[in-house]
Amino acid sequence: MNAIMDSLPNEMWLRIFGVVEGAQSLAAVVLVCRRFRDLGTEVLVRHVVWRSTAVALRHLPFWARNPGKVHFVRSLSLTLAGYNDPPPGDNEDIFAQIQTFHRLRHLKLVGGVLPDEVYPTLQQLPSVTELVLEACFVPPPPPHLFQPFPSDGPPPEIQVTRLTVSKLRHRIPMGFIDPVTVPFAHHLPHLRTFVTDSIDIQIPFEASARLTSLTVALFGVGIVGDIQAHLVGHLRHTPLLEHLDVSVRNDNPTLSPAGGNISNVLNLSTPPVALLPRLRALSAPWPAAGHVLLGAPALEHLRVTSQINKPGDALWLLEHLHGAGSPVRTAALCLASWDDEVLLAAARCLPECRALEVVYQAGAPGDAFLFNLGIHHLPLLQQLHTLRLLPRPPPAGAAPLRVAWDPAPAPVVEALALHALWPCFDEAMASLEEQAAAAQCVERERAEVMKECVYAWARYNPALERVRLGAWKGCAWMRRAPRTELGAGSGRRKGKKDLWDVDAEDEDAQAARWAAMCAADGDA
Repeated sequence: MNAIMDSLPNEMWLRIFGVVEGAQSLAAVVLVCRRFRDLGTEVLVRHVVWRSTAVALRHLPFWARNPGKVHFVRSLSLTLAGYNDPPPGDNEDIFAQIQTFHRLRHLKLVGGVLPDEVYPTLQQLPSVTELVLEACFVPPPPPHLFQPFPSDGPPPEIQVTRLTVSKLRHRIPMGFIDPVTVPFAHHLPHLRTFVTDSIDIQIPFEASARLTSLTVALFGVGIVGDIQAHLVGHLRHTPLLEHLDVSVRNDNPTLSPAGGNISNVLNLSTPPVALLPRLRALSAPWPAAGHVLLGAPALEHLRVTSQINKPGDALWLLEHLHGAGSPVRTAALCLASWDDEVLLAAARCLPECRALEVVYQAGAPGDAFLFNLGIHHLPLLQQLHTLRLLPRPPPAGAAPLRVAWDPAPAPVVEALALHALWPCFDEAMASLEEQAAAAQCVERERAEVMKECVYAWARYNPALERVRLGAWKGCAWMRRAPRTELGAGSGRRKGKKDLWDVDAEDEDAQAARWAAMCAADGDA
């Protein structure tokens, strides 16, 4: 066993230790031998989490005894003191230790008031490119921290390129600050990506002018209103923006997937939100997406994340993209009800499209339409390699009504009546099981029909690689490399035949692949 352990290089052991689940398990590994202690500790300190300033202070002696391990730290999460707690006098010691993590890339600060020590710490950490502030109060930084001293020259620039703020606090008992601006962002000259969970949180105009990516992830009901009106404050000073992602999420299954109070009416008389000549990737609910793309002639990747209730609006969207000459390569639309004309318009208006997805709430495409689609219309999309036509599942709130049983004993007559109903209940449950089995058989039969349809499509669409024509996992296929079949007689070739297998990718893998195709910094 020792010979095997000695034969494995350190790089292999580091990979093994890197996939160990949980810090407790890894802490047990480092006790095995001296070699495991050295290598395991390297992985163990790669991601440091201090859940309070007291925990951070207890860890300081370890770093004092092991100064050679500070260059292993890649990410750090620190929970600051609470709002009502007195500011700890040990902040200087904690942030002085953080300044020694010269290879730190990711810094996360949670809760409390952002101390002044953060800014000189960031100036001393040239590798920190991502800063996350969660549930923090961010006061304006002291001006003297960024003023040069005559003897020392200008202070080092903060190298943060990505800033994420969530659950940001706007005030504390001692006073108020501007509730819509992150005050220190103009001291981040390299900031290019801004992520927030509030439509009202912004950064100074001079910092917005340098942004290339903006993500607004909203949560809740009744707090959104007319999104395009609020987007003006974010987008009117972002001429270099290339990627915009606006999402609205709620945990109430009975509400529309759009979430909040988003209006679904597209008013063409409303001017575009802003002129974004470099915008390449857009993901937003409807109709905010329609208003944004009015000022985005170079759009390449489009995802509409909420239902488009009127087919005419979807047709207008596609016609506008075609008329504006937008080189759209990936497009994902969400329709309230299926309409054949929308897909035909997509084939006509998006000649450079490589990946197309249409999600629909009601209705479904007919078999005859699908056969004709791949033969007569999809060949117009010569670069199309991914096609997904998916029905949206009904909301969970539409589940059958549940019976609330009364714990009090029922009268004799009611008990007899309930006893008499049990056979009917059993019959109903058996009927539901039979219906589910029958529906599954129908899905399997339809999947076989659709697979033949895909085989027919392949002759006219040589670039097509992945197809999904339903919610069931058996309705997704992926093309394999063609094989050559032999004809009658020895040595005679009949030709190449395409092979299609069931696409085993799960939803997470599909979402990751789609995100990679829609990345603003790379082509599909």
